[in-house]
Amino acid sequence: MKKRDGVRKFVEELILAICTLLILVPIYYFVIGAFKPRKMILQKPLILNAEMFTMGNFPRAIKAIRYWPALKNTATITLVAIALLIVVSSLAGFAIARIKSRFFETYYSLLITCMVVPFVACVIPLVVLIKNLGLHGNVLGPILIQAGWNIPFATFLFTGFMKGIPGELEDAAYIDGCSTFGVYWRIFLPLLAPVIASCCIVSGTGIWNDYLVCNTTLSATKNPTLMVGIYQFFSEKVNEYGYAFAGALLTSAPMVVLFLCLQKYFIKGITAGSVKG
Repeated sequence: MKKRDGVRKFVEELILAICTLLILVPIYYFVIGAFKPRKMILQKPLILNAEMFTMGNFPRAIKAIRYWPALKNTATITLVAIALLIVVSSLAGFAIARIKSRFFETYYSLLITCMVVPFVACVIPLVVLIKNLGLHGNVLGPILIQAGWNIPFATFLFTGFMKGIPGELEDAAYIDGCSTFGVYWRIFLPLLAPVIASCCIVSGTGIWNDYLVCNTTLSATKNPTLMVGIYQFFSEKVNEYGYAFAGALLTSAPMVVLFLCLQKYFIKGITAGSVKG
């Protein structure tokens, strides 16, 4: 029996190792490609040695994608959208989780249903709405779209976490004279760090890496963003892989740092949303 369990464990670990390698190979390919000329990327895609090594891709990528203005716009869109998302979703989650009402139950069901709607199907109506509001070409447009689109998922996480908080804490706060908002602000909000971190990582990564919304609502010349800038290295005639990989490496670095800072909260926050209410 022990021998059979050992064989099964070995096979499971081998399968996981193979899957991990399959995931890491593309990452390895684009990371080393950022330090190689285009010709070497095509001829020897998985090899990097001293003869191939170059840092010349980075200055060209920074200049071509207008890295610093693009970084500023992308960071502004991401940070403001995440801030709006956390405020609205945490308040909605508190109301749904702690206030017994048929209205909130129905609202929660409809909100969860919105999570299965494909984003691509809503792009055209959203762009038309942004244009009618006079926000086309303004960073406020993608901020509102991204915040609104991520609210259902974030509310799902906040609601599940708050349902798991003991009711005695809430009762004690009411006895001490707290209002409903006071209970949210003083009792619940300080406990939401794991969920807030999860929202920052999951939703923040999607907003940071967005191409479709920024490309359709912003001007690449007046309001450049990182992903839209990287796309210009690919055309019908030639693909500048080295510049694109260097730009992708520069673009992904801030999100990697964010994940490393918040990873200890990530798993706890994700599993909090699975609590059955």
